[in-house]
Amino acid sequence: MSSAEKAASILPKLEPEDLRVLQAVELGMADFEYVPLDHIIKYANLNPHEVEFRIGELNKKDLLYGQPGPYRGYILNYAGYDCLALNALVKADALEALGRPLGVGKEADVYEALTPDGSRVAVKFHRLGRTSFRETRRKRGYVADRRHVSWLYQSRLAAEREFEALRRVHSAGVSVPEPLHRNRHMLVMSYIDGYNLADVDSLDDPEGFLDDILRNVGLALSAGVIHTDLSEFNIVVQKDGEVLLIDWPQFVSRDHPNAEAILRRDLHNVLRYFKRKFGVERSLDEALTQVKGGA
Repeated sequence: MSSAEKAASILPKLEPEDLRVLQAVELGMADFEYVPLDHIIKYANLNPHEVEFRIGELNKKDLLYGQPGPYRGYILNYAGYDCLALNALVKADALEALGRPLGVGKEADVYEALTPDGSRVAVKFHRLGRTSFRETRRKRGYVADRRHVSWLYQSRLAAEREFEALRRVHSAGVSVPEPLHRNRHMLVMSYIDGYNLADVDSLDDPEGFLDDILRNVGLALSAGVIHTDLSEFNIVVQKDGEVLLIDWPQFVSRDHPNAEAILRRDLHNVLRYFKRKFGVERSLDEALTQVKGGA
């Protein structure tokens, strides 16, 4: 069972005091590698015996990690963080139930979910920490200058950035999931109904599909956004045959000092794949002109 599925099953069983203790640990993690018990008591504003009892129960549910050694301290794990985010989204009437997984990646899990009115949506849980801390700092400039950054906080920053990117490019007409809600490391988006380009054996019109990708890259550029990690793994072929571009947390703005090189790298990745998989050849300069012509 994944941490998201565990959190969804545990959340209905948690009492308000359990959530207060989880929130107290979350608050303390901004300042401590492991949050001391006395600080959890202070932040939760509960009787010390109550906090002790709740921590024991939360430990049994595997929502916390305890500090090894004589000094008692605690941090949230991803299941505990999932509980807080899911609880907030349920209270905001953004979610009703979590469904089947739609995709599991190195840095995120995506699930089908239902809203209170019965609509299907996609829920993305950012999961930084599956790759090395050094690699994450190298790829993601927004954490490079922070000395103490937990994996949970990094995931929250990634979700914030992706939500920002999706709002900007969606409003510009780019074919991306519509961003609906965000809390902590979770995004609620319009439902994703299709397959990664990497998993598709053939396309009815690969030339036309490539044109659609480049058109959307151009629209994003018009909105001042460059994906930075564009490849066959984050291009979706929707059930209706249309393009959908996903996974935007590493985006950079068009005024980034390396914007041109980053854009060329994105396009190179796509062109190389289309040549190898579908026999479609197009020069990088031609694709760049096509993208900028629409920007």
